Amino acid sequence: MRKLSLIFGLVLSWILAAPQPGLAQAYPSKPIRLIVPYPPGGGLDIFARTVSPKLGAQLGQPVVVENRPGASGVIGADAVAKSAADGYSVLIAFGSQYLQPFVSKNVPYDTRADFTPIAGIARTPNVVIAHPSFPVTSIKELVNFAKARPGAVAYVTAGAGTSQHLAGLLMEMSANVSLLHVSYKGGGPALNDLIGGQVQMGILVMSTVWPHVKAGKLRALAVVEASRSRSAPDVPTVGESGIPGYAMPDLWLGFLGPRGLAPAIVNRLNSEILSAARAPEIAPKLETMGYELTGGTAAQLAEQINRSMDAYAKITSAAGIKPE
Repeated sequence: MRKLSLIFGLVLSWILAAPQPGLAQAYPSKPIRLIVPYPPGGGLDIFARTVSPKLGAQLGQPVVVENRPGASGVIGADAVAKSAADGYSVLIAFGSQYLQPFVSKNVPYDTRADFTPIAGIARTPNVVIAHPSFPVTSIKELVNFAKARPGAVAYVTAGAGTSQHLAGLLMEMSANVSLLHVSYKGGGPALNDLIGGQVQMGILVMSTVWPHVKAGKLRALAVVEASRSRSAPDVPTVGESGIPGYAMPDLWLGFLGPRGLAPAIVNRLNSEILSAARAPEIAPKLETMGYELTGGTAAQLAEQINRSMDAYAKITSAAGIKPE
């Protein structure tokens, strides 16, 4: 009997010690891909590369930034939407990702259903920006300048169908002017040509342009959202400075996973992302670049997504914009 008990104990110990099919390994157990759906040098890329080393150190695995640009962020988002729901492919996105179904027929995923909200982390406004050689210092002057030159005043953005493009269309409609949109494949390339003087005006993410404004290489005319930026309180909104009632939805920045991401992984990532962004050696850098740290739960990000989609639906409908 004693011998049987000993054998049973040994067998039980072996069973408990052996790897069990279906039991999840501790997460994360390998590097995580952080997909940036735009080229290097834009607002999302800057944020990702600032936060990812700290995030990786906290998680105990490298967080590898991977740029997957194209189609105004759709290609990178699609890569994450179609990846395994295991927490090893994460998308960093602007709220303008949720504009895409209102302007494009070619979105290969369900914008609302095919992603799991993880963390809303920051706000970074879009700014109407000009090269110092452009003879305009305010939105009111811009409107008058454009009215005297219908269709001749060009502005650059990070791409067709972006929130920046929509901001330009709303400006045309609200001020009864005709502007020329010049679409780039991301904020980084647009910024390079703007600084170089190849183009004279643009609507770009504040975190992309703000260091160059402070250096005197660019001039900020106005923020396109409803409220001024905490990082640049002296820059008025478009609504304050020449087009009353004009306002775009807040441009938030968040992290998303594919549909079906386990709540335990969502919670772990949420906690670590917020902690990394708020770290004393990281937060001041982000704020200097023009990011306004917010943060919150995955449920709060889901609510923000719904608000953004409602706002984009109203603006595109009022502007007569249909998916193309």
